[in-house]
Amino acid sequence: MNYHLPSAYLDLLRLANGIDANGIQLYASQAQTRVTPEGRTKYLFRGIVEANEQWRDFPPNKEFVFFAESGDVLYCHNLTSGKFEIVDRITNELIYQPSSFDTCEKLLEKLLNHMLNCYE
Repeated sequence: MNYHLPSAYLDLLRLANGIDANGIQLYASQAQTRVTPEGRTKYLFRGIVEANEQWRDFPPNKEFVFFAESGDVLYCHNLTSGKFEIVDRITNELIYQPSSFDTCEKLLEKLLNHMLNCYE
């Protein structure tokens, strides 16, 4: 797939290459891992390419590019509608009001507010 990441997302990655706060993780430019004392690989941050390869492997997700996730939602670009959306991670249905935005900046603003536990 040929997709150009939005400049707002790239600008945010320049400031913080991946963020994990309040149960929400903004994907990093590439996976960041560490090895536990037991020898297991633990992901500190999922990389955007790796995460999208996994999410988009499921056919209903092929119409989305994903930027971040939490336990119950995904923050994404809906390629069919052109909107940036917050969707349920199981059904891909819009979950919050508002949850559909014209720009990536608005989606990222909402995501950062959610990380701060501001859902209004």
